[in-house]
Amino acid sequence: MSIESEKLILIVEDEADLSKLLEFHLQHHGFETLVVHDGMAGLNEAIQRTPDLIILDLMLPKIHGLEVCRLLRNSPATRHVPILILSALHTTATKIRGLDMGADDYMTKPFEFAELISRVNALLRRRQCEAGAQWN
Repeated sequence: MSIESEKLILIVEDEADLSKLLEFHLQHHGFETLVVHDGMAGLNEAIQRTPDLIILDLMLPKIHGLEVCRLLRNSPATRHVPILILSALHTTATKIRGLDMGADDYMTKPFEFAELISRVNALLRRRQCEAGAQWN
């Protein structure tokens, strides 16, 4: 069984073209995807569906991505779900703030899909190892 098997990735991205490309590439690598286009929908879907990983933009309608990240980390349903921030905001201060808010990784746009897939797989492997360690 590969890392990708039956893993649900929640994509929270307001740019329709980019969200379609993310969905295409992730599905091509065997992931199930769910796409939402604003922070409130992202928060609600994450809490209801508990995805295996969340790809989160920062500049979102309704709720800013940093606030979504903070709320997800404070929710018992999602506190252990890996969050990969994918944003055009590329200052060191913004990256540090995102990681300090609870994101597990931070990539800036533009990006290469091969790198994104590698980072997604790494986060899922880490989560799988941590989950296994809890049962030992």
